[in-house]
Amino acid sequence: MRRDLLEKLARETGLPPLLLHLLINRGVEDPQEIHRHLNPNLSDFPDPFLLPDMEKAVGRIIEAPKKGEKIAIYGDYDVDGTTGAAILYLFLKELGFEPLVVFPHREKDGYGLHAHLLPPLKEQGVSLLISVDCGISAHEACRVAKELGIDVIVTDHHEVGPEIPEAFAVINPKRPESSYPFRELAGVGVAFSLLRALRQRLYQEGFFASGEVPNLRRYLDLVALGTVADIVPLKGENRLIAYFGLKELERTERPGLQALKKVAGLENETLDTNGILFRLAPRINAGGRLKEAALAFRLLVTDDPSEAQSLAEELHRLNAERQRLEERILREAWEQIKNRLGLERASYVLASPDWPSGVIGIVASRLQEALYRPVILLSLGEELAKGSGRSIPEVNLYQCLFECREHLKGFGGHPAAAGLKLSKEDIISFAAAFEEVVSRHLAAAPPVRRLQIDAWVRLRHLLEPNFLENYLKLGPFGPEYPEPVFALRNFEVRTSTILKEKHLKFYLWQEGLGIPAVYFRFEGEPPLQIKALAASLDFSHFQGRQYIQLRVRDLKT
Repeated sequence: MRRDLLEKLARETGLPPLLLHLLINRGVEDPQEIHRHLNPNLSDFPDPFLLPDMEKAVGRIIEAPKKGEKIAIYGDYDVDGTTGAAILYLFLKELGFEPLVVFPHREKDGYGLHAHLLPPLKEQGVSLLISVDCGISAHEACRVAKELGIDVIVTDHHEVGPEIPEAFAVINPKRPESSYPFRELAGVGVAFSLLRALRQRLYQEGFFASGEVPNLRRYLDLVALGTVADIVPLKGENRLIAYFGLKELERTERPGLQALKKVAGLENETLDTNGILFRLAPRINAGGRLKEAALAFRLLVTDDPSEAQSLAEELHRLNAERQRLEERILREAWEQIKNRLGLERASYVLASPDWPSGVIGIVASRLQEALYRPVILLSLGEELAKGSGRSIPEVNLYQCLFECREHLKGFGGHPAAAGLKLSKEDIISFAAAFEEVVSRHLAAAPPVRRLQIDAWVRLRHLLEPNFLENYLKLGPFGPEYPEPVFALRNFEVRTSTILKEKHLKFYLWQEGLGIPAVYFRFEGEPPLQIKALAASLDFSHFQGRQYIQLRVRDLKT
């Protein structure tokens, strides 16, 4: 790091050098940018009309009530899609609409905007359809919609192919011609941009002259839920969404979210991104994975506490069933790897007729973490195999699938996660092609697991009050905006013990200062000596007091 930059920023901002070091490591190194980063404001959201086709989309939606038209919302079945559909539905209801809401079935239909689901909507009088978190590759569905007389507004965030579909409007920050300053929104983030643009234009036209202007801050609980769950980079606008949305989620008055937090054991806890990722999101996803996404949608929009509790309990039960399925599939996948493929491959393509497509993405993620290689799991249906893949930072999964597209019936997604479908007879040829493509990518960027250390520190640096006060402003953390990791050495370890037969706890002392440290899922006996460790800071609140500990990530004995 350039010491001159650090010293300059310390003079100009008055912030502790260690905090500035963390910000510079994350690409935040301008004094004004640092101030905005530590003190976010709702006014920092970009102009939504910079998104392609936003003007057309807003104009079309505003015209709908004048013509007495019926609007339908078409959402994807995951957390991103259901939260995006929920905010559109609730906002349009505030404006006086009664929109229909439809989701594809994960097993019967698969991901995406499907042409065969459009005629029933036409029969119900729908003439305007808004997609959420899908549609950017729905060429056939958009052609069919046009033939049926249904205008389609696509809101999506997935990678854009060579051509966009023939829709009335296509709102996607990844379109090449987009002038929007942030490309990495989740699907619900794009939907929220549509809400912001709608409210702005309706306000300008005097729509709210005799009534209350909708408070969009109230929607950020749902927007943050979908954004964090979709594991998009938590920087730029996504960090704004998470920062304000987590606060809204903590104090939410939505009966569904209150009930969901209760069954997830988060009723009285401070919420962070991990609470969403590991407690709330899996339960919302369980509806679409094992039954239907409408369960989660109804939970998010209901104003009936009794219905909310019933739906939350059902999703909780489905999530437990999902966990059992996941463990079975994981065991069977490992058997395929050990008995047939081995551990020396560049990639893994595994398939079975007994694997529900709703669960294979989670298992692919767990295998990718264990093997540190791209992994694709396929569910073998009667006609097509439907797959879900997860990748490592060195391999762009979407690009690899694009290079193997001659073997596929369809695919879509991101560099780290993607979905695909192909004929069962093409699996062997696809797996061979995929292995060749991934091998080439890995030759250019050999895979290496890394624990990125931000700084070697003394304990007094971490416990300095000015540093701690400002450190709490750094979060929330997530993809491409990682939680800081500190390395320490030359300390004394006291009262080392194993908790619940799997967690190592001890007290670290240095220069007269002490702090508790926990190494979760530690294997073995308490070490006699610890020469160095890498750890992050953990904060908790109890009876009005704040407590701090080190969460150990690795140690050297």
